[in-house]
Amino acid sequence: MKKLLALVLCVLFAMTAMLVTACEGEQTPAVTPPEGEGDIVRDADGNVVYDNVEIKMWSVTTGDDANTQDDIIARFNETYKGMIKVNVEHYSRYDLETLLSSTIQFDKEKAPDILFNHGSRTAEYFDRGWLREVDYFFGKSGATFDKPDFVPSLLESVVIDGKAYGMPIDCHSAIMCVRSDILEKNGLSMPTNYAELCAVCDQAAALAAANNLWIRGENSDGYKSDEWRKASTAQPYTAFPISFGDMWVHEFVGYSAMVQNGGEIVASDGMPAWNSAATANGIQVLKNWIFPTATSQNKSAMSIDYGSSYDVGDAPFNKGECIFKLQGPWAWQKEKQTFDLLLSKDGGSANITTRSLTFMFATDTSKPCASKIKGEGHAITLLSTVTSYTKACAATVFMDYMANFSGIEWAKRGHLPAARSVSAANEYLSDPAYNEYVKYWGEPKDYVVVAPTKYYSYVDSYFKSAVQKSLAGSYKDRNVADILKSEYDDCIDYINLYA
Repeated sequence: MKKLLALVLCVLFAMTAMLVTACEGEQTPAVTPPEGEGDIVRDADGNVVYDNVEIKMWSVTTGDDANTQDDIIARFNETYKGMIKVNVEHYSRYDLETLLSSTIQFDKEKAPDILFNHGSRTAEYFDRGWLREVDYFFGKSGATFDKPDFVPSLLESVVIDGKAYGMPIDCHSAIMCVRSDILEKNGLSMPTNYAELCAVCDQAAALAAANNLWIRGENSDGYKSDEWRKASTAQPYTAFPISFGDMWVHEFVGYSAMVQNGGEIVASDGMPAWNSAATANGIQVLKNWIFPTATSQNKSAMSIDYGSSYDVGDAPFNKGECIFKLQGPWAWQKEKQTFDLLLSKDGGSANITTRSLTFMFATDTSKPCASKIKGEGHAITLLSTVTSYTKACAATVFMDYMANFSGIEWAKRGHLPAARSVSAANEYLSDPAYNEYVKYWGEPKDYVVVAPTKYYSYVDSYFKSAVQKSLAGSYKDRNVADILKSEYDDCIDYINLYA
């Protein structure tokens, strides 16, 4: 997980870079629309000839994600051996933005040909003149881009003025990890929505206060990790710890609480739309999570106030000091490995399970928006630094492969297919991993990504600031709606001055 400091530094850098560009009054020149065949050579059947075309890709994947992606790319390279080869370099989401900006502005020759990054960045990159449209080159290469097959919000994130500047590959969000063994031992139900989650957390807190809540896991009290013990009564039991310092909260949960209660992220003109009563209701849910009130759904705190820069981490979950935690789905296989060791003598990872964030922040589950989850969608975009039409066509062949043939292997890492035909395929649905855990991560159609806006960095950073303040103990007595209004006004002022 990333600390808040990294987030702040990233936002400050992005804003500084954009401010410098605006002050200089210069931007990368508009990209010339493609026409003709360029350097394309065709065989007797009219197919594009690829002769050892090498493509450099920068990818926003790291760790096990990067390893899985490398395996998929290796299969592509083997399939197209002698024709197309993709060479990938992996960077964190924070490092990639700063490196990309500096490289394109000052050292274009070292820039990548394609990016595997979040689709929500597309409009911003397009506005800076960094991207080429891909529709034209799909038309030349004959690679598949069946737009109606893609989840609409994911497709919309890469389409500008009716033209696609990238291809959606997947969607992902944070997930819940659940200590199902603790639920079962204490006769508590698996929650399926916010009201049920609050009830379970309240019940666990009440049991713990009466010295009747059974827990197990790592401890320093001499118990074996699989030996049941009573939860401490020294402090209230908080079943679902969260903190803004967790990447899961500032990247996904704040937004999910908003959209599940009817809030919107971006207006039709690309400006922020989150200054609303609906958004305030959603963020109030998270504030009540830590600071319950007489009228809140939860009567006891579901999390202590860790401080806005604190990363909750894995320890409380592993110790049994909580029942739920947030995690990235790409880490689920490691979670399973941890519990296979921790509870090896009593079921291992069978003692934990996973669920999506669907309905978990919605105060009214009857509304269509209640099932929505704020997600990110990876997309592959083609950079304007690519001048070879043959290379651009080769890039579309690779995009097609990643979107339509990475399937369940990429989903196991927590990245659900952007193409609906892939997620509906028998090969996908019949895989053991799908039935064990992938199916619990929700439906791609319920994932909401930030709509195209060249003001993405501003819309995103000011909203996150509002969420951070709303969850901070130092702002406990301040109204959430007032915090949103203040951050919104500052965001609008900044955009009007510098964007």
